[in-house]
Amino acid sequence: MSKKCFGVCVTVLGLALSVCAQGTIDEHGVRHPSEEEVAAHRRLIELLGHPTFITLRLASVRRYMPREEPSTTPSPYTVDQWINFQLFMSQSLSETLTIWETVWPYDKFRPELYRDGDILSYSKNAQKEVDIADSQPPSGSGAPNQLIPGREYDWGQMKMDDWYEPLRPGHYQLIVRKRFVSDGDWVESNPVTFDVIPRKPAAPIPDGVRVRLVPKTAKGEAKGQPYRMANDDYFAVEIVNDSDRPVKITVIDGYYGHRLQLTKDGKVLPYLEAAAKLIQSKDSDLRLVELGDLVVPPKTTSLFDGVGLKQWYGPLAPGLYRLTDRRRLEIDGPWTADSGELVFEVVPQPERMP
Repeated sequence: MSKKCFGVCVTVLGLALSVCAQGTIDEHGVRHPSEEEVAAHRRLIELLGHPTFITLRLASVRRYMPREEPSTTPSPYTVDQWINFQLFMSQSLSETLTIWETVWPYDKFRPELYRDGDILSYSKNAQKEVDIADSQPPSGSGAPNQLIPGREYDWGQMKMDDWYEPLRPGHYQLIVRKRFVSDGDWVESNPVTFDVIPRKPAAPIPDGVRVRLVPKTAKGEAKGQPYRMANDDYFAVEIVNDSDRPVKITVIDGYYGHRLQLTKDGKVLPYLEAAAKLIQSKDSDLRLVELGDLVVPPKTTSLFDGVGLKQWYGPLAPGLYRLTDRRRLEIDGPWTADSGELVFEVVPQPERMP
């Protein structure tokens, strides 16, 4: 057994021994393991080199769109979704096993993913990490994990985005392998099969569906006068469905779904830099968009969500403003028409008494 392997495994298994004689500490404060501890380490290293007593179980992550429990044959994913799987571990020894696991996944796992029967290569970045893991001892932060015989433990997620380029449409099979010492045997999980399909085109927005902005805390408008608001007040966003059929809304992400336009003195105000970056990131990677499953029945108005202008524009100086919004209801879907213009005045806040 290599010195590299032995050193790694002593670190891995050091917390597993609770019944052996204690080592000694010399005059320099250095602890020296006892013969019993060394023998126990060697025994456990040999066991983990051939871990036939460990079982890996792979399943899909519980999903909410569609609502689905973990499975080895999950319903299809679309190309704009995160595709992650849950890994579980159990062991059948007669004693509790403690394993030190690092956060870095590339030194301990090797997924194998096939599309339509052909094995896929790792992404360029993942392959670089694998090459490092194969040439250097494990490093980085981690934690001890106990495996009690007969119990199954959640061992984290296997994220396809960590290992592969975004998955194209096709039929896939995934297995995950794991080993516990550098030159030991690999334990192989059960296979999981799944399909990736193109995203369904968004439906057109029916005539009669529009967006309405309503101040939530402003004083009421009277005789054509603007609403009076503080600079951190919110607007409620209502979806008005005057059509004769229900409207489905799957985008609940504000920065992807809304497009506000705020003007003051005839000039369009820019978004905050942070808000602009969020919009750009979600427009360029649709997997970042928060989704839901909402329906607005025909001939109804639904209070949909709220918009805080401070998060989009920062604190607003006192003055007269005009605001419109339009809404995207589905991924890559069309926009509603602009809402009616809402005119409001930001008024100075009274100074607080000391």
